[in-house]
Amino acid sequence: MTSRQEESSSQFSESELEAIIQESTRQQQDDFLESMEGREKGLKALEEAQQILEDQLEDANTEIDRLRRELDKAAVEAEEADYLRREAESARKQLEQTLYKIQEGVEDSRVTDLRDARMRNRFGLLGVDQVTRGPFLKGLFLGALGGAGALLLVLEMLSFMGGRGELLSSLL
Repeated sequence: MTSRQEESSSQFSESELEAIIQESTRQQQDDFLESMEGREKGLKALEEAQQILEDQLEDANTEIDRLRRELDKAAVEAEEADYLRREAESARKQLEQTLYKIQEGVEDSRVTDLRDARMRNRFGLLGVDQVTRGPFLKGLFLGALGGAGALLLVLEMLSFMGGRGELLSSLL
């Protein structure tokens, strides 16, 4: 077998062997370059994915910060509301105590007439009953009678202006 190999190797000249070696090396380089280009593309894709993930992480952190600020603001508002509620409850209790003391004081004190001399007439104190009974009805009747007289007078004047003469004499 060695003789056969020698024959086949002797069949190729040195220049042919060099050409074959160069072709083989070129193919290896091409394969290597294609592999490197594929890896570079993969690396670029990974870098882009990394950038997208970093942007998303930054957006998420920004949202977390915004939510924390809102949470802090809501906590402060809740504390203020609780404080105001306690203050209002305290004021309500004070008001109830004050009203209770006033009621006790009113029950204990005698009734005082606070009306002054302008509210008195010659028959005694001027009260609601005196205003609404007699004088009110009398004033209402006089107002209605005066209104009817004024209406009759206006109608009489309109009759004169219309050229018909006296209204009362034509009615009678």
